[in-house]
Amino acid sequence: MSDGTALISSRNNELRQRPFAFGVLIFAFCLLIFFSACSRRALLDQAQAAWDGGDYAAAADHYEQYLKESPQGDKAEFARLRVATICQRDLKQYDRAIEHYIHFIEEFPKSSDIVQARMQLGACYSLTKKHREAIGEFEGVLPKVGDEKERRRVRLNIADLYFELNDRGQALAEYQKVIADVPYDELGERAWLRIGGIRLLRDEYEEAVPAFETVAANTKDPMIRRAARFGVADCYERTFQYDKAVETLEQTEPDPKSPDYIKQRIAAIRDQQRQRNLSSPSSLGWPNKQ
Repeated sequence: MSDGTALISSRNNELRQRPFAFGVLIFAFCLLIFFSACSRRALLDQAQAAWDGGDYAAAADHYEQYLKESPQGDKAEFARLRVATICQRDLKQYDRAIEHYIHFIEEFPKSSDIVQARMQLGACYSLTKKHREAIGEFEGVLPKVGDEKERRRVRLNIADLYFELNDRGQALAEYQKVIADVPYDELGERAWLRIGGIRLLRDEYEEAVPAFETVAANTKDPMIRRAARFGVADCYERTFQYDKAVETLEQTEPDPKSPDYIKQRIAAIRDQQRQRNLSSPSSLGWPNKQ
């Protein structure tokens, strides 16, 4: 066989072998995809089994591993929200949950769960004392909340956050939005109590009394009614209306855990009244100014 003939034969063999080698590569690639998909499926199954068994730490780890291996997988949206929920609700690892909620919001902005995710992100910010971030998240999601009562609940959370920040003026404005043009309910009850408390702290006693009286007249909870009436008594006492303070306390149901508190409080107010009367100009023999 001449050298030319041998060369042609060798090239023909190479050409015949190339489809075989290419087929082997395709087969290997398909196997890789298959086993990778099985691995990701196994991670989701392991995560679900761990969650069902109450092993939330393992469940979170499995979901995070799935997201690391398949960040754009067909179950990535589900896995991201599930691990965020586990970190928040079950593990109480709020900073870890915040990271997952942020990823979810950025990666799946059209998700049907986006409002829920933003609400929970705001809650996590609140739980980690990141009040400004929480307010920003709640304010941002508020227009997307369809239910009126739920919007009021979000507004109440915003008001509480301003109160925690000691921004009483803004907190008062937010609480007033909660009670505006709606019947008394459990959300309004919280708002009315805080309005009374802020007014009391700001020495705005005439405005505090109606807020406390609204709660006392409408609440069905004896403890809350008692707290509201104590607030009314505080306002009267601080404005030296001792008889009204005592009358309010006498009409208040005692706390079974502290049955003598009201009697002691009345005695203290009467003593304060006597001391004030003794120190008044008329009691000292000073002429009254005309």
